[in-house]
Amino acid sequence: MSNSPNGSTHSASGRDNPAGNSPSTMINRRNSRESPMPFYEIPSWVENVPSKIINDAKQSLREMPTTRPYTPRDDSRYTLGKLNHEPTSLSIASTDYETESRPASSRPTEVQRRAAKGLSAGLPDPVAPIVPTRLSKLNRQPSQDETPSNGSKAIVQPKFRATQNNRPAQNEASSNGTNTTAQTKPPLPANHERSSASSSASSQHRNSQSSKDESSDDNLIWKHEIDPLIETMITAYKKNHYEQYDQTCNDLYKALLEHNFFTKKNNKKRGELLKTLFSFIGSDNSIIKFHVARLSLAFQVSSTNNLRNIIRVIADLSSNKENDHFFLETNIIDLLFDTIERIDTQQNLESTTYFCTALKNLTVNNELIGLISQKNPFPLLDAILKNLLQLKDQTDLHPQLRDCLISLTDGLRNLAENDINRREFLTYDIINHLTFILKYFTDKSHGDLMKNVARILSKLTQHTDCCLKLVQCSSCYRSFLKILIKHESNQPLIVRVCFILGNMMAKSEDARVTFMKDSHALQTLTKLLHSYIQLDSLVLKPEKLDNDEATNQDMDNVDDANLNQFRSIENVINKVIRVLSNLAIAQENGLIIIRRDDCIDLLFKLLKTPSQHSEELLVHVLMALNNLSYYDDPQSYIIRHADTLAQLLVKYIRNEEKMDCVVEAFRVLGNLSRAKRIRDILMKCKVDRLAIHHCRSDNIELLYAVIGVLINLTVDEDKRECLKIYDGIDSLINIFEYSIQSDWQLASLVCKALWNYCDNNYEKKDNQWLWFTDEQLKILFNLFDESLHESSLESTDDTDLDELNKQLWSEEYFPVASRLYQRLVDENKYFQTNQT
Repeated sequence: MSNSPNGSTHSASGRDNPAGNSPSTMINRRNSRESPMPFYEIPSWVENVPSKIINDAKQSLREMPTTRPYTPRDDSRYTLGKLNHEPTSLSIASTDYETESRPASSRPTEVQRRAAKGLSAGLPDPVAPIVPTRLSKLNRQPSQDETPSNGSKAIVQPKFRATQNNRPAQNEASSNGTNTTAQTKPPLPANHERSSASSSASSQHRNSQSSKDESSDDNLIWKHEIDPLIETMITAYKKNHYEQYDQTCNDLYKALLEHNFFTKKNNKKRGELLKTLFSFIGSDNSIIKFHVARLSLAFQVSSTNNLRNIIRVIADLSSNKENDHFFLETNIIDLLFDTIERIDTQQNLESTTYFCTALKNLTVNNELIGLISQKNPFPLLDAILKNLLQLKDQTDLHPQLRDCLISLTDGLRNLAENDINRREFLTYDIINHLTFILKYFTDKSHGDLMKNVARILSKLTQHTDCCLKLVQCSSCYRSFLKILIKHESNQPLIVRVCFILGNMMAKSEDARVTFMKDSHALQTLTKLLHSYIQLDSLVLKPEKLDNDEATNQDMDNVDDANLNQFRSIENVINKVIRVLSNLAIAQENGLIIIRRDDCIDLLFKLLKTPSQHSEELLVHVLMALNNLSYYDDPQSYIIRHADTLAQLLVKYIRNEEKMDCVVEAFRVLGNLSRAKRIRDILMKCKVDRLAIHHCRSDNIELLYAVIGVLINLTVDEDKRECLKIYDGIDSLINIFEYSIQSDWQLASLVCKALWNYCDNNYEKKDNQWLWFTDEQLKILFNLFDESLHESSLESTDDTDLDELNKQLWSEEYFPVASRLYQRLVDENKYFQTNQT
């Protein structure tokens, strides 16, 4: 516009006239026929430019939206055979009975004899159950772990913590942060006084007597209630009566829970029952496996071997969707989480791997995702991730560590699909842990792991809060750049990393600046763009590029290899361009990018072959050029080749079959038309007529773009007559009438275009015909009467919306409209005076 409304418009408060000039002074200066300026250029008399003017101008730099890379829902489940390392064979031979139930005795020969008797009873048989003789009358002493070193028998009963899901709680030792499974009384020091020793001995005697009474009661309960259930369970197992086995195990679990036997690890019968359960572990029947696992977890088995086998059974169960009801209808998930919370991750890496495998399998089921999410597993998963990453330097553990992390990140990715979990990813340090995975695991052998992490982050960074959390992870920038360099040909990984970077650059100025500080950043993006454009030129294109809504997807179920490859390659190009476009929002970045000739030339190259690319890709190229052409720098490749670009864009605005391209092309022309030589080219190409034609559109975005071009065209006096000849004035007045009811920003643009149109020297007879008709003036004055009074603003029930509407009216519309109104009044009087 000839007289910048942004920089010098008048208002009652004077806040939009920073130089303090009166309206008459500014009009006089305008009438002095200064050289024309685009509407956004700051007039020479404005000395102090408010920061708001700059911010308003930069609104033309827009974040480039895009869709998340398409990833088909992975309903597959891990089976144990899929693990890369060789799992321990699942058989009774790998169980460790001694750790769980070895009797403590001063007679080692008896221990050896019992062990020998156990082996001779056929314990290594993976199928045959143990059927103890006179099970109810067996008398076993507590284990050495449960006996004080002074030889006294002290049985400590941990409190049972009732929970909603009836899951046994950890004992007091465990709740205090230790990994012990039962409390024991510490031995007396050697220099302890006799009185203390005597008092202690007396106390131990009372405890011993109490324990005997309790043990007697427990034995009676076990004999009359528990033993019959065990015998029935064994019989049902031997006869393959699975329904009876299922019901009996449920009854057994309830009885053990009711009498608090799960937490009494020194109960004499516990070890024998565990032996019986472990003997069933090789069964192929899911019901049997489930009850073995559930009862064993409830008993809080702790030895490494037994724990590994039990959790492996759970992982095996989870690999079949037919078993999901076990996890939905019982408390086994609670028991599993409690167990994993107690163990040392680093000492039980294989067990942790099986747990993560089960987590991945279970979170394939949406119902189970909801159930697991309700149990808030994130503190546990956060701790596991932290502990696993501490093993990163132990190269001998890398195969197992990789398997564990792949399963865990698979599960986290599924949990991330549920939006209710987003806050948990923020509350805990999981996002930071994920960036460390990318920092330390970037070899080709870690492809699945990197892709899992990228999938999680691509989901989370669609949300501003998660995106800003990732922005704060300083290591992620170098990690992403390293992946782009090392894994250029890995399309599924590259497209997701670029999508994440695009999200970060769209939402954070810090991210834009930080990423570009790396000297390899722009070079890497340019090389990546060049490689995929070359690859794209070698792909056989489908006959009609936009015949499917899924052109933005890198994978699809369409049975067409060429089409899928085309989509995949274009998706990468789209995401790389989006990163460049959003980077350019930061001025220092934009100035660097526009001077990189090989980078910008690639964008030109894509525009020159529209028939070979989808509309989505062309739109992204135009959006990037819109942001980049904002910077009017002599060294800019775009400015130096503006003539070529303008002529390319004219072809796009003539193709009304691709209206998104039309809108974006007009936006770029709005930036380019700041130069007079470009305005001359546009007039020769009859762009003025096309712009006026599109003023009849009901596409608001298109109206913004074409009116911007008209504003710049009418800066030149010799280009204003197009509005008169091709009914442009009537079209603008129609838009004005509509916009004062709904869009003050659009209304202000119309006023700028009309201001430029009537900015003529009316003392010249040959210019007087470039004026408004009486009917047009009547309509305009009526519209100004309606819209130039603040009292005319309508109120709604939404106070925030009303406040925004008032702000747009006072800052965007009123300063421009009031000056245009005054000009119409003054010039019309002058015109009428000359006529008389």
